[in-house]
Amino acid sequence: MRELLDQFATEYVTDMERQLDNGFGQRNIQNPVLFLFLGDKSLDALQAVCRMNEQKWHNSEEVLYIHAYEKETWEHPLVHGFQLPGPDSDKRKMRSSMYECFAQDESILMELNKTMKQASVRVAEMGKQFTSFQQVNLAVVTRADDPANVLLPELTLVLKSYLAELFKNVSMDLYVLLQERGGEEFAFSAALGVSFLEEVNRYQQRDYSYHADLLVTSDLVKLPVEHDRAPLFSLVYLLGDKNEHGMFLEAGMRENYELISHLVLLHNKGAEANSSDSFSKVQFVRNMTGSREEATFASAGLSKVKRPTHAIALTVLAAVYDTYWERLKQGAIPDKSSVRERLGLMSHDLQRQIRLVFPDETKRDEMGGLMTSGVSYKELASMTLREAEQALFEGSSQIFFDTNLVRPVYQRLEDLLSEESLASIIQEEIVGDPRYGLYAAYQITSEQSSVGHLLNELRVGIRETSRELELARAELEEIYQQRVDRQEIRVGGLFTRDKERVRAFVRHLFDQIYGKKLEILEGEIILRILQERERQVGEIHRQIGRQIEQLEELQKQLREHAQRSIREAADYLGKNIEDYYGSLVREAIGAMETQRGADFYLESRYIGTDSLQLYNGVAGLIERLCRFCRTEILPRPAFALTFDADLLARANVAAAYENRAVLTRDDLFRDLAFALEERAAVHIEVFHFLQKHRYEEKYLFADTSNDFVQFVLHLDEGNRSYKQGCIHEDRKSGIEKLNLMGGFGMEDLMYYRNNKKYHTSYQDNGFSFAAEERMNRHETKKD
Repeated sequence: MRELLDQFATEYVTDMERQLDNGFGQRNIQNPVLFLFLGDKSLDALQAVCRMNEQKWHNSEEVLYIHAYEKETWEHPLVHGFQLPGPDSDKRKMRSSMYECFAQDESILMELNKTMKQASVRVAEMGKQFTSFQQVNLAVVTRADDPANVLLPELTLVLKSYLAELFKNVSMDLYVLLQERGGEEFAFSAALGVSFLEEVNRYQQRDYSYHADLLVTSDLVKLPVEHDRAPLFSLVYLLGDKNEHGMFLEAGMRENYELISHLVLLHNKGAEANSSDSFSKVQFVRNMTGSREEATFASAGLSKVKRPTHAIALTVLAAVYDTYWERLKQGAIPDKSSVRERLGLMSHDLQRQIRLVFPDETKRDEMGGLMTSGVSYKELASMTLREAEQALFEGSSQIFFDTNLVRPVYQRLEDLLSEESLASIIQEEIVGDPRYGLYAAYQITSEQSSVGHLLNELRVGIRETSRELELARAELEEIYQQRVDRQEIRVGGLFTRDKERVRAFVRHLFDQIYGKKLEILEGEIILRILQERERQVGEIHRQIGRQIEQLEELQKQLREHAQRSIREAADYLGKNIEDYYGSLVREAIGAMETQRGADFYLESRYIGTDSLQLYNGVAGLIERLCRFCRTEILPRPAFALTFDADLLARANVAAAYENRAVLTRDDLFRDLAFALEERAAVHIEVFHFLQKHRYEEKYLFADTSNDFVQFVLHLDEGNRSYKQGCIHEDRKSGIEKLNLMGGFGMEDLMYYRNNKKYHTSYQDNGFSFAAEERMNRHETKKD
């Protein structure tokens, strides 16, 4: 059931966002972008970022990805793979040995040049898809604890050299993923991460330089790559799985992958008309660096508010079911005579059934042809009728009666009872009738005398029939005890022959004895019918009772699913959803009842009752409910408000039925702004980070004409210590907020401070993390 409900809600979310964001389209990036994902541990990030970009960027098909991997990569039309030398199996020199293999194997360098050249050319060929072709942005992504990032300068500078041949300006940004949720090898992973961060800290020094012969032609001619006295990257973002408050992120690294997509978009999106609200990468770097000599880093946080459409859909479904279920329970109770007539329990119905199971009179007449034993009438005269029957037929008369009448009657009766099932009659006449319904069927089949018409009527009939049978059997016994010579038999005069007297007595005997036995058999058949109906009613009541429990459980589960979805929407988004949309559902159904009749939704073309089959549980009911909501309820304008209009409407709904203070528009917007800010906390934890070194910028991705956006842009205007801006998007279903924070150094980083001891201890125990040869030969700091 949960899968069905989630499918219903997801389809509604998709339709609603398409409707609200109609015309919004996808985001466009202005400059060509090339991603470099470094190491096997960045594979998840590669796949996630690529898929997010494909979903959100209009020109995503022109964005390329390079994956420098050791063992595993991703086959994708936009991904160029480059295989790195495998690390040494000895963990003590895993990182340093990878650099040594790279430096000593010219075939690897040749393949690197080939891959980077091909990717650069392909990026240039795609330039017509971008509004600006002067600059290309290289976004490098790696996990801090991936040994492959020991080759970061080599790979990025080779790629930058080829890009510089094709573009006037090459901008490089580094995104470092820090994972603090420890696994089995958390200490070794932490040591690797610290080693890489120290290298990055060195790369970002203002006087960092690099020189090496890394460019190789097809004729094996080598050319140098150079980087002189400047930070290697324009910006370095450190993105951890903890936020600045020291709390682990709910979605772990996936939130960082989404951040990378947003940050690259921000860096490569054209300026808006209102330039004061637009992002300037150069200005951000200048402001966060200031006059500090040491390397500075940045981080970011992302929060989103979306119309809680998933929760709304499930809440509407639960509210529709509540109305439907209440209507079922309010069905009228048919009176006793109506019940008996509808279910075929009137006397004429019983007589009809008797006629169907009893044979015609010829069968009883055939008894007259039974052979007698030759006893004379004079001998019979002193006997009782029982003795006379035995003397005449020696039991053959009873055998004939049982064989030719009793057994066929009972056989036809069983066939009749199976054909005329009371369950199907109740389903058709009570459950399927919108005036009554399932709950009425449950009540009239119950044991309670106040409403249980059916059982009472049947049991009265059973008692009366049983009493009549007792009298008939007593009368039969009395007849059997009568003497033959006391019977009034027309046998002619004194000279009537003995055989004729015997024949006349046999006819009288059959009329008296077997006439009464037929009367008793008819009573037994009626009793059997009534008892079977009583049994069926009990079974039907139990079946309906189980279905009632299922329907009540369904109500409970629908509410629980709706409430769970509301909780997942977060407190500030889930406010008053049940109250507000419950009232909207009641209003909508009330309006439809006025137009179509009070019982319209019980018709089969809407929700109906035919899905409530006695032996099928609630099969089909959920599908009917979902279809009814999709076609009759959710398309109404009241259910299609923009996220801020919906939120404000729900904030005010309480005033309709309770004397609680109405949340004002400004109060609501202030609460929402606070929640957005709180959830956009940057994804890094710093230690006693001084306010004077903290530089912040905050951007909304939203429709700038939105009332809430305008409220946020002017909130604390003139008093804020950060830049506030908005990236305009014509979307109505939600808003995103991206917070940027920069200016902290490596020593401010809690990840570095906490894990430095592991790095030191591993080094003291003979582990080598650095590429010593490169540090000695290629990297220099000039005075």
